[in-house]
Amino acid sequence: METLADWYGLKDGHEDFWVQNDEDASLLFARAQLDEQLQVIVRKSFRTQSPPKFVLYGVWGVGKTHTLRHIGFVIEHTPDYNGYVVFKELPDIKKNSTFQVAHAALLDALGLDVVKSWMVQFQTKHQSDSQQIIQTMTQSGDIARAFTSLIGYGDTARICWDWLRGVPLSAADARSAGLPPSLDQSTQLVSVLRMLGRLSHDVEGKILIFMIDEAYKLKEVTDGAAIGHWLNAFRLLADRGTKEVGILISASHADVEEMADSLKDVQVRSRFGESHYIFLQPLGPDETAEFLRGLLGEWIDPAKRKERVTAYQGEADGESVTDATFPFTQKAFNRFIEWTTRNGGVTNPRDIQHDLDDILNRAIDSGRHLVSAKYLDKLFAQG
Repeated sequence: METLADWYGLKDGHEDFWVQNDEDASLLFARAQLDEQLQVIVRKSFRTQSPPKFVLYGVWGVGKTHTLRHIGFVIEHTPDYNGYVVFKELPDIKKNSTFQVAHAALLDALGLDVVKSWMVQFQTKHQSDSQQIIQTMTQSGDIARAFTSLIGYGDTARICWDWLRGVPLSAADARSAGLPPSLDQSTQLVSVLRMLGRLSHDVEGKILIFMIDEAYKLKEVTDGAAIGHWLNAFRLLADRGTKEVGILISASHADVEEMADSLKDVQVRSRFGESHYIFLQPLGPDETAEFLRGLLGEWIDPAKRKERVTAYQGEADGESVTDATFPFTQKAFNRFIEWTTRNGGVTNPRDIQHDLDDILNRAIDSGRHLVSAKYLDKLFAQG
């Protein structure tokens, strides 16, 4: 069976026309204005050494996760941006879940080995003052003890790491580490995150930036105390005075007012700043065409494209084919844009890729390497 990659001459490493959020993070199609808006925030942040903080929102499939990944890629690959990015999708949430769920997930994504390495270098640099520095920073002798014990022997490091993650300890483990049974206050958890940011900057010279994806799940939290826990954590993290860590959040909502209380509350919004609640617009016909041209141009091998246009010109049904539209004729390209924006004159990247996958696979079934408007009209008539 012919693969889609062979049939249309895709570049090595591509099996289809779907954009992968991680592997293709360097690319952002049809979002020039949005990209510049986000870049302005990021540039300002690193110029002032104030970590970037914003909430990205929009309807399902509009490209929030990919945009978040793209910003992470830019931060990590721009020499002037001294950023250390930790990306994590928000885990499953229950009605009484607290910020500890996200906190633990972010620490897991960062990793014990990284933090151990930072602590070794931090203690080497500050010698006997290291524990006092952490205690002053976090306002907690227990947190300071847990951090300095991460480089201990036996089970001590594991126990202290679990405690810093907000996981309740057994009575025996708590006694062994000399710690209270749990670290559960939102202010304490944020203090841990801020200390991690201090370590990152002190050891790596990099600003620690946490990215939380799929924050729409916070709508599941209905318990009042739990909502308050999230709200206070976000209030602290979003505050300009919290300079140790950045916080970038994405959520699938069409409007800020649809967000969970912990994200739309005025205390949180005023700290992020209204202009830092950034809406990803659906794509109109022009943006859809730009997205599609970018996708086809990036995915298709130029030499293979030339071979197929030459070999299968007869399948164009007399319509012109350009490098920018292959495997569509120019007329079919425009027709496809009309089709994929048929619902209200807009679409989103996920639906574009879905429609493209459907059309091109049906073209293979029909034995066609070139897709003409005449052929498309037949397909659309069939439904």
